[in-house]
Amino acid sequence: MKRVLYLTLALWVLPTLAFAQAQSGPLPPGSLGTVQLPVERADSATNVQHSHSSAATITLSSGPAGSATQSIYITGMDITNCQGSAVTAAAPTFITTTGVNGSPQYMVGSGPATAGTCTPTSYIAFTAPLKSSSPGTNVTFVLPTFITNQTVSVNVYYRLAY
Repeated sequence: MKRVLYLTLALWVLPTLAFAQAQSGPLPPGSLGTVQLPVERADSATNVQHSHSSAATITLSSGPAGSATQSIYITGMDITNCQGSAVTAAAPTFITTTGVNGSPQYMVGSGPATAGTCTPTSYIAFTAPLKSSSPGTNVTFVLPTFITNQTVSVNVYYRLAY
């Protein structure tokens, strides 16, 4: 009879012990406990480069000279196109790139027809970031020559990773 009682007790207690969760003990004085670091999204940008100068080059650097080479991940960009006074119509031009596979280009119109106005800002957010063609390769965005009284503002958002 005792054997049956011990066996029943063992069958009831052992599964409870097997599924019990370990509990952390008390924290030492001055301790902050476990610190959980935030998880960085793959499409997050940590850097931005900007230009609004005619025929300028925006250079995204893969890191300081002599450092371990990283890849550049372009997460997005925005383009704003505005006109000052005395607007002259012209053919669209292109922002060209180097250091990215396929060398994508982005069209920039000659601007709105009315002086002192801007076209809506074009926001380009890549679902998956564009990666530089190889680690350690700088990426450039070459702005076109603007027409008279045109201002094009370009922001390029990116991050570095191995």
